[in-house]
Amino acid sequence: MRERQRFRRGGRGGGRRRWFFLESCLLVLLRREPGYGYSLIQGLEEFGFRAGEMDPSVLYRALRELEELGLVASSWDESSLGPRRRVYTLTPQGEGALAEWMEALRQRRLEIETLEAAWEAMRGERKPGSPGGEEQSDAT
Repeated sequence: MRERQRFRRGGRGGGRRRWFFLESCLLVLLRREPGYGYSLIQGLEEFGFRAGEMDPSVLYRALRELEELGLVASSWDESSLGPRRRVYTLTPQGEGALAEWMEALRQRRLEIETLEAAWEAMRGERKPGSPGGEEQSDAT
């Protein structure tokens, strides 16, 4: 399974995480309904991407990669008025990958929540005057 190897590799850069997030969002959008470039750019706004700032070449590169992995399929739609446009659909393999990715994200969220709870508990244990705590007041 090529996609498993590809997305389980470690990486320190936020760019790789952002790319994974983009691809995950695209799979969610295509799970809802088939789409083409412009509609997908608009749909990505739901996930925090700004359509006016999104470079279409980035979108098409992500779609091409997803298609090479067999997660997305595309075909030319010639039925609409105007120029032909490529329509993307989620494949059964893409459906499975999306479910796997969402489960991995749920697990990561639980890990982050555990870390946050530990941090908040530590912050609550600090005493005034201790490093990171509030300054002692002179109430005498």
